[in-house]
Amino acid sequence: MKNPTWRLLEDGTGDGRLNMAIDRAILTACDRGQAPATLRLYGWDKPTLSIGYSQNELKDVNSEQCEQRNIPIVRRFTGGRALLHQHEFTYSLVAPIPHPGIPGNLAGAFCAVSKAVILSLEKAGVANPEMVGKEKRTPGMNRKRSPACFSASNHWEISVKGKKLAGSAQRRLNGAFLQHGSILLDKDYELAHSLFRYSSESEKKRGLKELISNTLTLSEILPVNLSWEDLTHYFVEGFQETFSAAWKPGSLSPLEKELVNHYLEES
Repeated sequence: MKNPTWRLLEDGTGDGRLNMAIDRAILTACDRGQAPATLRLYGWDKPTLSIGYSQNELKDVNSEQCEQRNIPIVRRFTGGRALLHQHEFTYSLVAPIPHPGIPGNLAGAFCAVSKAVILSLEKAGVANPEMVGKEKRTPGMNRKRSPACFSASNHWEISVKGKKLAGSAQRRLNGAFLQHGSILLDKDYELAHSLFRYSSESEKKRGLKELISNTLTLSEILPVNLSWEDLTHYFVEGFQETFSAAWKPGSLSPLEKELVNHYLEES
């Protein structure tokens, strides 16, 4: 059987609204059978707060602080909680359902993609990254959840020494799925925390404590800071080895570009 084709997009840093529109456009095209499985690697050209597609912005986000600090707010097409994209390496993976090497269910797809992320991180020099299982979820998860993505680890996310290094979220349509993942290079905990709303002062203090104690960054793990090119290289290698296929560098199709413009007008 001929290996499936994967498209590779290395986009570098870009505008937050544009990043989200591109990922959604690729998912839509793939769902229609008009785009191949795609791995997209990118970053953010300025600090940007993204919120999950079903997250309550008014309840969870301090929009006044975002405005004062000139931090735009964008809504992801995937789920999960709010995340300040600042010192970060981001991947998005879109694939048809079903697709060779990726189980058709939510848990199986999450697990398959997380294995590729783990291999990529190992190639980058990270020792013993592991996937969070049911028995390894962050303590305190039964309490009211913080609005911050990195305050706790969920199933299939990546941790090192019990702390969250890579967050992820997924969105599934009938014919394709999109998984976002964020790997922290460094972190400004105070800035990120200031952008969230809490119901009380005690909850706010606990939220900052959890954000700091449950999060780990690559700068804390590795002896040297990796360049963007180095990290991209390791992730390309990790995903190519995990998903055996004919990998080809590519670009957005005319349909995808049209969808991007449409989604930008909507946002």
